[in-house]
Amino acid sequence: MAAVTDRPAARAYGITLLDPRTGRHYEARGVCIRIGRGHECDVQPVDAPETVVSRIHAELTVSLAGGLAVRDAGSKHGTFLNDERVTTAVPLRLGDRITLGPGGPVLIVAGLGTAPEMPVARRMGLIARALAWARKDSRRKVGWLLVILVALILLLAGALSGVYRLVSAQVEQMERAQRTGEVVIPTLWAAPPRRG
Repeated sequence: MAAVTDRPAARAYGITLLDPRTGRHYEARGVCIRIGRGHECDVQPVDAPETVVSRIHAELTVSLAGGLAVRDAGSKHGTFLNDERVTTAVPLRLGDRITLGPGGPVLIVAGLGTAPEMPVARRMGLIARALAWARKDSRRKVGWLLVILVALILLLAGALSGVYRLVSAQVEQMERAQRTGEVVIPTLWAAPPRRG
């Protein structure tokens, strides 16, 4: 078996994985494609149970021979290729079944090939990760985004209200001083006068 490496000159691979349970296709490109529950993974199986699937469970990397190979990324429950436990990097072929832990998600290699015209994907920035996170079909995540958005709007409204009260108090004080002929030294951060 060929050793796996992350050589900078390695050609990027494109892969399509099919989850036969849900019918969902996952597509990824690169010289190191991570599979697991974590946000840093290129392939995140839907409804992957935390008790079986690790944050970074398996990696697909380009071998010295130039093909794509699967290896376990130190997961607790192991990675299986065609029902055989993966202990070293094993080359992938079309139709191979990757299983993430016993009873975990099964991903079938539905498409495989080099991507010479595609540059190796860079790590996603913070905004790109947030947008990708928001695009996922999860009502809970959309709900959290809405809660955060509402909290920010309320915070902004409170700040604007406070500024309005400060400016209004200053304007009232200046108008009163003009009517009575008083000399007023403006205080920018004084609390507004209490009424009644």
